[in-house]
Amino acid sequence: MNSRILVVGAGAVGGYFGARMASAGHDVTFLVRPRRHAQLLADGLSLRSTIGDTTIRPIMVTAQDIVAPYDIVLLSVKAYSLDAAMDDFSPAVGPATRIIPLLNGMRHLDLLTERFGQNAVMGGTCFIVSKLDREGRIIQSGSLPRLSFGELSGQETAEARQVEHAFSSPGFETVRSQHILQDMWNKWILLASLGSICCLMRGTVGEIAEQPHGTDFTRAVIKECAAIATAEGYCPDAKIIDDTTRLLCKSGSSLTSSMFRDLSRGAPIEAHQIIGDLVARARKHDLATPLLDLTNLNLRVYECQRGKA
Repeated sequence: MNSRILVVGAGAVGGYFGARMASAGHDVTFLVRPRRHAQLLADGLSLRSTIGDTTIRPIMVTAQDIVAPYDIVLLSVKAYSLDAAMDDFSPAVGPATRIIPLLNGMRHLDLLTERFGQNAVMGGTCFIVSKLDREGRIIQSGSLPRLSFGELSGQETAEARQVEHAFSSPGFETVRSQHILQDMWNKWILLASLGSICCLMRGTVGEIAEQPHGTDFTRAVIKECAAIATAEGYCPDAKIIDDTTRLLCKSGSSLTSSMFRDLSRGAPIEAHQIIGDLVARARKHDLATPLLDLTNLNLRVYECQRGKA
């Protein structure tokens, strides 16, 4: 019997993974807001992808339509929308429901477990390059996307194997991880480093790397992020640091962070979840993080200005 999957959000991330699972025959329903519901009802959910294009007619609900629990809730919203999302999908959570969040940072795990209980929440992370175009289509580029999940305890469970089966689909790699918290911290190091250098320097990875001392600056930011992870008990191994450094110091690279792209168009940003919470953890351990502090100040001023606009 197929697991009933509720994908919260049909944007560039949740929409991609949900559409791939639905195309593979899994029982997938999307929880969407009224505006997105109308758009998808008219045009379908379309992927334009290096893995192959597809358009589906998704099964959708809005918050007031949920009448019974789902087996799996795949949570894919911006971190600043978490409180509203929890209110929306709470009727979908029953005693056996497993919630798998694909949010950035780590604070959301505390909020989810406080609301729904430790047993309901698994860890999750993904790697995908995707965006919505003006027509609401999902544009995916780059390599094969990956979705990783696992029990917060690191244990192997029958529930985790069931989720792995439910998520297995062509179009992305599914990874059942026994060290999902370390995986999430590794991604946080990458996102915080990338967001800091792009937002502070207002440029791409390549533009920063090509300036005098640009790569020294990037390496220093990565070092601060890694020091916080280590103090929190999630020391990244040498390969993670080497891979992150190579990616973020690459001359000619057009890579930027989604936070910088949001900032550039005056949109809301995940400043507190990606940078602010990291800085708060550094203070708890008496770590000096001057570059992250500067990023945090920069983004707080942006948010203040945006709030007054």
